[in-house]
Amino acid sequence: PGVSPTEELKEYFSQFGSVQRCQLPFDKDTGFHRRYCWIKFSTPQDVQNVFQKDSHILEGAKLTLKQQTRRRRSQRTNQSE
Repeated sequence: PGVSPTEELKEYFSQFGSVQRCQLPFDKDTGFHRRYCWIKFSTPQDVQNVFQKDSHILEGAKLTLKQQTRRRRSQRTNQSE
């Protein structure tokens, strides 16, 4: 049996630091992955290590990286005053 795409991504990104989680969502209709994933690193330094490399290529495909910023939960206001 081969290595799953999730394991392959986790293994690749582990060279930059400790990977806590790797999520590769799949489309329920097609059964294929959606061409994006989330990688969670243990430390901010691990994230910086990834972005210090100019390009990332995995199995011949160039990866585009984006750093997610935390979203603030919108506060609901009571407008019935």
